[in-house]
Amino acid sequence: MNNFNLNLFKYFFYVVYYNGFTNASKNLNIAQSSLSYSIKQLETQLGKTLIIRNNKNFELTEDGNNLYETLKSAFSMLNQNIDKFDSNNKMEINIGIRHYLSDFIFRDAIFDFMLMYPEVHINIKLYSKLDIKKYEDEYDLLIDFEEYTNLITSNNKEKLCTLENTFVAGRELSKAYEDVESIRDLGEAKLISMLPNKKNGKFQKMCFENGILFQNIISINDCAFSKELIKNNMGLCFINKEFVKEELVSGDIKEIRVKEELFKDNIYVVYKNGKDKNKIRLLVDLLMKEYEGENNE
Repeated sequence: MNNFNLNLFKYFFYVVYYNGFTNASKNLNIAQSSLSYSIKQLETQLGKTLIIRNNKNFELTEDGNNLYETLKSAFSMLNQNIDKFDSNNKMEINIGIRHYLSDFIFRDAIFDFMLMYPEVHINIKLYSKLDIKKYEDEYDLLIDFEEYTNLITSNNKEKLCTLENTFVAGRELSKAYEDVESIRDLGEAKLISMLPNKKNGKFQKMCFENGILFQNIISINDCAFSKELIKNNMGLCFINKEFVKEELVSGDIKEIRVKEELFKDNIYVVYKNGKDKNKIRLLVDLLMKEYEGENNE
Protein backbone atom coordinates (compact mmCIF):
# COMPACT_ATOMS: atom_id res chain seq x y z
CA MET A 1 0.00 0.00 0.00
CA ASN A 2 2.95 2.35 0.56
CA ASN A 3 3.55 2.51 -3.21
CA PHE A 4 -0.05 3.49 -4.03
CA ASN A 5 -0.70 6.77 -5.77
CA LEU A 6 -3.25 8.41 -3.47
CA ASN A 7 -4.57 10.48 -6.37
CA LEU A 8 -6.04 7.28 -7.83
CA PHE A 9 -8.32 6.97 -4.79
CA LYS A 10 -9.32 10.61 -5.16
CA TYR A 11 -10.18 10.15 -8.84
CA PHE A 12 -12.22 7.04 -8.09
CA PHE A 13 -14.14 8.85 -5.35
CA TYR A 14 -15.04 11.78 -7.59
CA VAL A 15 -16.05 9.59 -10.54
CA VAL A 16 -18.61 7.97 -8.25
CA TYR A 17 -19.49 11.24 -6.50
CA TYR A 18 -20.21 13.00 -9.82
CA ASN A 19 -22.01 9.92 -11.13
CA GLY A 20 -19.81 9.24 -14.13
CA PHE A 21 -16.59 9.95 -15.98
CA THR A 22 -18.03 12.81 -18.04
CA ASN A 23 -19.21 14.92 -15.08
CA ALA A 24 -16.09 14.12 -13.05
CA SER A 25 -13.91 15.14 -15.98
CA LYS A 26 -15.64 18.54 -16.23
CA ASN A 27 -15.54 19.27 -12.49
CA LEU A 28 -11.95 18.13 -11.99
CA ASN A 29 -10.77 19.67 -15.26
CA ILE A 30 -9.10 16.39 -16.21
CA ALA A 31 -9.40 14.56 -19.55
CA GLN A 32 -11.94 11.75 -19.44
CA SER A 33 -9.40 9.34 -20.91
CA SER A 34 -6.99 10.15 -18.06
CA LEU A 35 -9.67 9.43 -15.47
CA SER A 36 -10.53 6.13 -17.11
CA TYR A 37 -6.87 5.14 -17.19
CA SER A 38 -6.45 6.08 -13.51
CA ILE A 39 -9.39 3.86 -12.46
CA LYS A 40 -7.92 0.94 -14.42
CA GLN A 41 -4.58 1.50 -12.66
CA LEU A 42 -6.31 1.46 -9.27
CA GLU A 43 -8.19 -1.75 -10.13
CA THR A 44 -4.95 -3.37 -11.26
CA GLN A 45 -3.10 -2.42 -8.09
CA LEU A 46 -5.96 -3.56 -5.85
CA GLY A 47 -6.57 -6.69 -7.90
CA LYS A 48 -10.33 -5.96 -7.85
CA THR A 49 -12.95 -4.73 -10.30
CA LEU A 50 -14.49 -1.54 -8.93
CA ILE A 51 -16.67 -0.30 -11.78
CA ILE A 52 -18.62 -2.19 -14.42
CA ARG A 53 -18.68 0.10 -17.47
CA ASN A 54 -21.03 0.30 -20.43
CA ASN A 55 -21.65 2.92 -23.10
CA LYS A 56 -24.15 5.02 -21.15
CA ASN A 57 -23.46 4.61 -17.45
CA PHE A 58 -21.56 2.54 -14.94
CA GLU A 59 -22.31 0.33 -12.00
CA LEU A 60 -20.28 -0.16 -8.85
CA THR A 61 -19.28 -3.64 -7.85
CA GLU A 62 -19.57 -4.65 -4.19
CA ASP A 63 -15.83 -3.92 -3.77
CA GLY A 64 -16.30 -0.59 -5.52
CA ASN A 65 -19.19 0.36 -3.26
CA ASN A 66 -17.25 -0.63 -0.12
CA LEU A 67 -14.23 1.43 -1.23
CA TYR A 68 -16.42 4.44 -2.01
CA GLU A 69 -18.09 4.35 1.43
CA THR A 70 -14.68 4.01 3.09
CA LEU A 71 -13.26 6.95 1.14
CA LYS A 72 -16.36 9.07 1.83
CA SER A 73 -15.93 8.53 5.57
CA ALA A 74 -12.17 9.19 5.39
CA PHE A 75 -12.55 12.41 3.36
CA SER A 76 -15.29 13.66 5.69
CA MET A 77 -13.06 13.12 8.72
CA LEU A 78 -10.14 14.78 6.93
CA ASN A 79 -12.24 17.85 6.04
CA GLN A 80 -13.43 18.19 9.63
CA ASN A 81 -9.86 18.16 10.90
CA ILE A 82 -8.76 20.66 8.26
CA ASP A 83 -11.60 22.99 9.27
CA LYS A 84 -10.59 22.63 12.90
CA PHE A 85 -6.97 23.33 12.01
CA ASP A 86 -7.96 26.44 10.05
CA SER A 87 -10.15 27.75 12.87
CA ASN A 88 -7.29 27.29 15.32
CA ASN A 89 -5.05 29.37 13.09
CA LYS A 90 -7.57 32.10 12.42
CA MET A 91 -7.78 34.88 14.94
CA GLU A 92 -9.60 38.12 15.53
CA ILE A 93 -8.13 41.04 17.44
CA ASN A 94 -10.67 43.57 18.67
CA ILE A 95 -9.23 47.04 19.17
CA GLY A 96 -11.16 49.71 21.02
CA ILE A 97 -10.11 53.31 20.40
CA ARG A 98 -11.73 56.67 20.95
CA HIS A 99 -13.09 58.14 17.72
CA TYR A 100 -11.04 61.31 18.21
CA LEU A 101 -7.77 59.34 18.40
CA SER A 102 -8.43 56.96 15.52
CA ASP A 103 -7.49 59.50 12.84
CA PHE A 104 -3.82 59.59 13.74
CA ILE A 105 -2.89 56.76 16.11
CA PHE A 106 -2.69 54.08 13.39
CA ARG A 107 -0.12 55.09 10.82
CA ASP A 108 1.87 52.06 9.64
CA ALA A 109 1.56 49.48 12.41
CA ILE A 110 -1.76 48.00 11.30
CA PHE A 111 -0.58 47.66 7.70
CA ASP A 112 2.69 46.02 8.72
CA PHE A 113 0.85 43.61 10.99
CA MET A 114 -1.67 42.63 8.32
CA LEU A 115 1.11 41.91 5.84
CA MET A 116 2.79 39.61 8.36
CA TYR A 117 -0.40 37.90 9.53
CA PRO A 118 -3.05 38.00 6.77
CA GLU A 119 -5.05 35.31 8.58
CA VAL A 120 -5.69 37.63 11.54
CA HIS A 121 -8.79 39.79 11.29
CA ILE A 122 -8.40 43.26 12.79
CA ASN A 123 -11.65 44.69 14.11
CA ILE A 124 -11.34 48.36 15.14
CA LYS A 125 -14.23 49.55 17.28
CA LEU A 126 -14.63 53.30 17.59
CA TYR A 127 -16.36 54.79 20.61
CA SER A 128 -17.04 58.24 22.00
CA LYS A 129 -17.38 57.17 25.63
CA LEU A 130 -15.61 54.19 27.07
CA ASP A 131 -17.60 51.63 29.01
CA ILE A 132 -14.98 50.05 31.27
CA LYS A 133 -17.14 46.99 31.83
CA LYS A 134 -16.92 46.12 28.14
CA TYR A 135 -13.13 45.92 28.14
CA GLU A 136 -12.90 42.33 29.37
CA ASP A 137 -15.67 41.14 27.06
CA GLU A 138 -15.21 43.08 23.84
CA TYR A 139 -11.64 44.35 23.51
CA ASP A 140 -8.32 42.56 23.23
CA LEU A 141 -6.52 45.86 22.97
CA LEU A 142 -7.62 49.31 24.10
CA ILE A 143 -6.14 52.73 23.24
CA ASP A 144 -7.28 55.78 25.17
CA PHE A 145 -6.32 58.79 27.25
CA GLU A 146 -4.42 58.13 30.45
CA GLU A 147 -7.35 59.10 32.68
CA TYR A 148 -9.52 56.38 31.21
CA THR A 149 -6.98 53.59 30.90
CA ASN A 150 -6.01 54.12 34.53
CA LEU A 151 -9.51 52.94 35.42
CA ILE A 152 -8.65 49.50 34.05
CA THR A 153 -6.78 47.05 36.23
CA SER A 154 -4.19 45.36 34.04
CA ASN A 155 -0.50 44.53 34.18
CA ASN A 156 -0.34 44.99 30.42
CA LYS A 157 -0.63 48.76 30.25
CA GLU A 158 1.95 50.84 28.44
CA LYS A 159 2.34 54.45 27.44
CA LEU A 160 1.97 54.65 23.69
CA CYS A 161 2.72 58.31 23.05
CA THR A 162 2.40 61.87 24.32
CA LEU A 163 0.28 64.20 22.24
CA GLU A 164 0.91 67.96 22.33
CA ASN A 165 -1.94 70.43 22.26
CA THR A 166 -1.93 73.89 20.71
CA PHE A 167 -4.13 76.75 19.58
CA VAL A 168 -4.68 76.94 15.82
CA ALA A 169 -6.53 79.14 13.34
CA GLY A 170 -7.03 79.38 9.60
CA ARG A 171 -4.45 81.17 7.45
CA GLU A 172 -6.35 84.48 7.35
CA LEU A 173 -7.71 84.48 10.90
CA SER A 174 -4.27 83.74 12.32
CA LYS A 175 -3.06 87.19 11.16
CA ALA A 176 -5.21 88.74 13.88
CA TYR A 177 -3.19 86.85 16.50
CA GLU A 178 0.36 87.37 15.26
CA ASP A 179 1.26 89.43 18.34
CA VAL A 180 -0.27 87.05 20.87
CA GLU A 181 2.10 86.13 23.68
CA SER A 182 -0.22 84.74 26.32
CA ILE A 183 -3.48 82.84 26.55
CA ARG A 184 -4.95 86.02 28.03
CA ASP A 185 -4.28 87.84 24.76
CA LEU A 186 -6.74 85.58 23.00
CA GLY A 187 -9.53 87.45 24.78
CA GLU A 188 -13.07 86.36 24.09
CA ALA A 189 -12.21 84.58 20.84
CA LYS A 190 -14.70 82.36 19.02
CA LEU A 191 -13.77 78.76 19.73
CA ILE A 192 -14.34 75.62 17.70
CA SER A 193 -14.38 72.89 20.31
CA MET A 194 -12.94 69.55 19.13
CA LEU A 195 -12.51 68.03 22.56
CA PRO A 196 -13.31 64.74 24.32
CA ASN A 197 -15.16 65.16 27.64
CA LYS A 198 -12.19 64.57 29.93
CA LYS A 199 -9.95 66.84 27.92
CA ASN A 200 -12.69 69.47 27.90
CA GLY A 201 -12.49 69.59 31.69
CA LYS A 202 -8.73 70.15 31.57
CA PHE A 203 -9.14 72.88 29.00
CA GLN A 204 -11.84 74.67 31.00
CA LYS A 205 -9.64 74.51 34.10
CA MET A 206 -6.74 76.00 32.16
CA CYS A 207 -8.95 78.85 30.88
CA PHE A 208 -10.35 79.51 34.34
CA GLU A 209 -6.86 79.70 35.85
CA ASN A 210 -5.87 82.27 33.20
CA GLY A 211 -9.07 84.30 33.43
CA ILE A 212 -10.11 83.52 29.83
CA LEU A 213 -13.70 83.27 28.60
CA PHE A 214 -14.10 81.84 25.10
CA GLN A 215 -17.24 81.96 23.00
CA ASN A 216 -17.74 78.31 22.17
CA ILE A 217 -19.44 78.63 18.79
CA ILE A 218 -19.53 74.91 18.06
CA SER A 219 -18.63 71.62 19.71
CA ILE A 220 -17.97 68.80 17.29
CA ASN A 221 -16.58 65.28 17.30
CA ASP A 222 -16.11 64.93 13.55
CA CYS A 223 -12.42 65.47 12.89
CA ALA A 224 -12.66 66.16 9.15
CA PHE A 225 -15.42 68.73 9.64
CA SER A 226 -13.54 70.53 12.39
CA LYS A 227 -10.51 70.88 10.09
CA GLU A 228 -12.69 72.50 7.43
CA LEU A 229 -14.14 74.93 9.97
CA ILE A 230 -10.66 75.94 11.09
CA LYS A 231 -9.29 76.28 7.54
CA ASN A 232 -12.29 78.44 6.62
CA ASN A 233 -11.43 80.87 9.44
CA MET A 234 -14.58 80.21 11.47
CA GLY A 235 -12.73 80.42 14.76
CA LEU A 236 -9.84 79.30 16.95
CA CYS A 237 -9.46 75.72 18.05
CA PHE A 238 -7.55 74.16 20.93
CA ILE A 239 -6.50 70.94 19.35
CA ASN A 240 -3.96 68.16 19.18
CA LYS A 241 -1.03 68.99 16.89
CA GLU A 242 -0.95 65.50 15.46
CA PHE A 243 -4.44 65.94 14.13
CA VAL A 244 -3.56 68.97 11.99
CA LYS A 245 0.07 68.05 11.29
CA GLU A 246 -0.22 68.12 7.48
CA GLU A 247 -2.22 71.36 7.46
CA LEU A 248 0.38 73.04 9.69
CA VAL A 249 3.10 72.04 7.23
CA SER A 250 1.12 73.30 4.22
CA GLY A 251 0.22 76.57 5.99
CA ASP A 252 -3.55 76.08 5.62
CA ILE A 253 -3.68 76.13 9.41
CA LYS A 254 -1.43 78.29 11.60
CA GLU A 255 -0.28 77.63 15.13
CA ILE A 256 -0.81 80.37 17.70
CA ARG A 257 2.02 80.07 20.19
CA VAL A 258 1.63 81.23 23.77
CA LYS A 259 4.17 81.47 26.59
CA GLU A 260 2.13 79.26 28.93
CA GLU A 261 2.93 75.57 28.95
CA LEU A 262 -0.13 73.82 27.59
CA PHE A 263 -1.04 70.43 28.98
CA LYS A 264 -0.17 67.30 27.05
CA ASP A 265 -2.21 64.14 26.66
CA ASN A 266 -0.67 60.78 27.48
CA ILE A 267 -2.13 57.95 25.41
CA TYR A 268 -1.92 54.42 26.78
CA VAL A 269 -2.41 51.03 25.22
CA VAL A 270 -3.91 48.26 27.36
CA TYR A 271 -4.00 44.69 26.12
CA LYS A 272 -5.05 41.26 27.22
CA ASN A 273 -3.21 37.99 26.95
CA GLY A 274 -5.90 36.54 24.73
CA LYS A 275 -6.16 33.55 22.46
CA ASP A 276 -2.81 34.28 20.86
CA LYS A 277 -0.91 36.60 23.18
CA ASN A 278 2.17 36.55 20.93
CA LYS A 279 0.32 38.16 18.02
CA ILE A 280 -1.34 40.71 20.29
CA ARG A 281 2.02 41.53 21.84
CA LEU A 282 3.56 41.90 18.38
CA LEU A 283 0.85 44.37 17.37
CA VAL A 284 1.51 46.34 20.56
CA ASP A 285 5.23 46.36 19.76
CA LEU A 286 4.57 47.68 16.26
CA LEU A 287 2.40 50.45 17.68
CA MET A 288 5.05 51.33 20.25
CA LYS A 289 7.73 51.40 17.57
CA GLU A 290 5.77 54.01 15.61
CA TYR A 291 6.09 56.39 18.56
CA GLU A 292 9.60 55.40 19.61
CA GLY A 293 11.33 58.13 21.59
CA GLU A 294 8.11 59.92 22.53
CA ASN A 295 7.69 57.62 25.51
CA ASN A 296 10.99 58.79 26.93
CA GLU A 297 10.05 62.42 27.35
